[in-house]
Amino acid sequence: MRPLLKWAGGKARLAARICAAFEEPCAGTYYEPFAGSGAVYLHRKAAGRIGKAVLADANPKLIEVHRAVRDHVEELLIELSRLPSEDWKERYYDVREAYNVGPCDGPAHAARFLWLNRAGFNGLYRENRRGQFNVPVGKYARLAFPDPSEFRLVSSLLQDAELRVADFSEILSEAGNGDQVYCDPPYVPLTETACFTGYCKDPFGIVEQKALATSARKAAMKGARVVLSNHDLPVVRNDLYPSSSGFRHVARPRVARAISRNGAHREAVAEVIAAIGPMKRSRAA
Repeated sequence: MRPLLKWAGGKARLAARICAAFEEPCAGTYYEPFAGSGAVYLHRKAAGRIGKAVLADANPKLIEVHRAVRDHVEELLIELSRLPSEDWKERYYDVREAYNVGPCDGPAHAARFLWLNRAGFNGLYRENRRGQFNVPVGKYARLAFPDPSEFRLVSSLLQDAELRVADFSEILSEAGNGDQVYCDPPYVPLTETACFTGYCKDPFGIVEQKALATSARKAAMKGARVVLSNHDLPVVRNDLYPSSSGFRHVARPRVARAISRNGAHREAVAEVIAAIGPMKRSRAA
């Protein structure tokens, strides 16, 4: 089950391994505080591993796309059919400007978002400090979109999901006994020059990474199972998700980058899938 969106760090290739890290179907509510393209949710939902779900993201424009797919898929398909196809490169910046100045909700907004996602450079979604989408035009020979049947299938899988604009700390604070959480934050950069956290206007740095790890442990102590993904770096394994705090490094896959600046240099990158919980709070905690 593949998502409709291309997404930096998307988990379509790793969805099965992430699903295995939960070990069991979700008996409570399933949470994703970094919804992104929804690859893991769609995989688990299609496999019957989750029921009630809350999908959240800090980017409200992204959440509005998921809402349009869930609630107005036929109108979305009509709006998408109205956007350029033959002369798309010449009209790319017109669509981008309309996206940046237009309403940030509804089928028309979602159609422009999806169109730019397919027509923009390497499928990136990036915003400047003013919250404006600023990715240049892509170099593809033609535009390719999922079949309408795929839109309708994703729409059906989203029917039971609550979609919310929220910070990860708010979402993790709700998780408790029997719940499951998957966290796919912007990754700790491999190098100082490789940082990409611009999918929304607010940055996600080491302070936020530490706060996420703390929130995950708190949720685990309330009885939730939390699975997290990140780059396989010493700072991630030893400082953010250390075994001494209850984290287990259940898998360390190498994954080819689906999106990068230079298509000729997309090498496999090591990642870590960590899990924590459910844990029992000790008397000293």
